[in-house]
Amino acid sequence: MDFIRIEWVPLRKIKAPHTTTEYFTRNSFHKYTTANIPYIHVIRNKHGELLLHKGIEAYNKLQLNYPNKVIPVYISNREHISNLEWMFQLFQSCMKERVNLELKYEYVSLLFKETKRDIAMICKHTGCTKQDIFSLIFDQTIPEKYMNLALKHNRIQIVNEIAKNPLLQQYRSVLYPAVFQRKERLTFQKLRLFLAYLDAGYDLNVNSILALDNFNKIVDHEEALRFYWDHLQFPDTQIMEGVFYYKGDRNSKINVRL
Repeated sequence: MDFIRIEWVPLRKIKAPHTTTEYFTRNSFHKYTTANIPYIHVIRNKHGELLLHKGIEAYNKLQLNYPNKVIPVYISNREHISNLEWMFQLFQSCMKERVNLELKYEYVSLLFKETKRDIAMICKHTGCTKQDIFSLIFDQTIPEKYMNLALKHNRIQIVNEIAKNPLLQQYRSVLYPAVFQRKERLTFQKLRLFLAYLDAGYDLNVNSILALDNFNKIVDHEEALRFYWDHLQFPDTQIMEGVFYYKGDRNSKINVRL
């Protein structure tokens, strides 16, 4: 794509879909304000909208510090660019520019939404590999087969939670399969219940042939509550009534019920 002109435009008119505004490098924002040099590339579509294309760091720093500033930018006309094509190009810019992981993850998430998690399409149109994408969205200790399953079934968050929680490290061989069971699959609520189980001093033998079955019993919410209720003990109390006088003053009679 050839940039055909330089124009001065209000920064607030440049559109960008991301919300992450954290700085990426130590470059001072004064670099983008003291010299009349275009650091941002934009695309003008058929509606006259200015779409951010390159120079994400400059855009973010100026947006935080000088949102009303008029700046020089490179502009290229693309009348028929689709929202998905725009996302592909912005993600390419993220990968080429040294932006932080949070922003890359945000753009991957936007692409997942636009493509229904079609990672083959994303790779085809961005030049990234499957491993490039996986490194952005998964903890790298997760076995690849569970990464593939998590992507297919939209279970990315919970497998990452299992991988990142040190209390669950020795139970991963049971927890990962539990995420993808056809019945009784692992949820965040069940995971919290299992953590409470561990916190109470109990353990799970992951080497048992029945480890997954035993785990499912532990995190059965109704069964857990029933077990808890069965072991509740209440003190034997009875109601007592009487009369109380404040400091012996016969005019301060108070009826009490205990």
